[in-house]
Amino acid sequence: MKTRYGLWTSAIALTLTACTTAPTPREPQIIEEEASPAPPVMDMARLMSEAVEPEGPGTQLGPYPDVTIAAAPGLPTHTVYYPSNFADAGDLPVLIWGNGACRNDGKSFYRTLTKVASHGYFVVAVGLYETVEGAPQTTGAQMIEALNWLDAAPDLPERLLENVQTENVAVMGQSCGGLMTVEAAADPRIDTIGVINSGVMGGASPRGMSVPIVSKDDLNLIHTPALYINGGTNDVAYENSNDDFERLNHVPVFYGIMEGAGHFATHRHRNGGRFAEVITAWLDWQLKSDPVAEAEFVGDDCGLCLDPEWTVQRKGF
Repeated sequence: MKTRYGLWTSAIALTLTACTTAPTPREPQIIEEEASPAPPVMDMARLMSEAVEPEGPGTQLGPYPDVTIAAAPGLPTHTVYYPSNFADAGDLPVLIWGNGACRNDGKSFYRTLTKVASHGYFVVAVGLYETVEGAPQTTGAQMIEALNWLDAAPDLPERLLENVQTENVAVMGQSCGGLMTVEAAADPRIDTIGVINSGVMGGASPRGMSVPIVSKDDLNLIHTPALYINGGTNDVAYENSNDDFERLNHVPVFYGIMEGAGHFATHRHRNGGRFAEVITAWLDWQLKSDPVAEAEFVGDDCGLCLDPEWTVQRKGF
């Protein structure tokens, strides 16, 4: 039989044991941060796709087939194209051009640009006449530099300078050059734009690509008629072009799709192929008010509307 003292000491011992026993440790709380989505991977097959050149004579040059290609005097970061017999060519509206991949090579789209110049245009391509290894990518700001250069009366032959119509200006570009075009499009001196095999990206740039920083909001700054053409579902810019067209509701837009032509389309064909023909016709309508060229784009029976190679959508005409 335990004494009262023994009961007290047992109770004290139990109390001390309870007080000195270490608490069971809690599991550490792990808070997982949501990782930023990885940039998309570029579909190289769609990026490199192009149309098969058909047999036959192909696209022909215009009435001034002898075209001068040279470094822009006083603006060596740019390359110019114009009819060599400019005295006979009369007025020369202006096209400012941005290359695919924002490539700093003024001759990388020489087939398409020679075609345009041969129809009586003064073309300024953003890019070096003599390429340099490691040259930086070109930008939309350099399109504005070209306009400023023309406004400052550059050191061109006097008769040529008299013919260049700085009040009739188009800005166009292919792929990355199309984004350059959107970047520059707000300038009030521009009369029309062309976004070729291109469209503003809605999200992150694909991995490994460096492109002009433009957003869908920049489409609201476009103030001129716009030409959009691409190479269809195998063109890597197809979805972006579709989305741009859906968003552009405040200016006239012609949207042409040549299904199967791909991202490089016909730019490597003789004299730029069908895409160069459409670009030239658009310029003839917009900058020269040519009714024959207008008929390619306007009306239910427009030339491209009836062409089985093209699917056409239009707004605002």
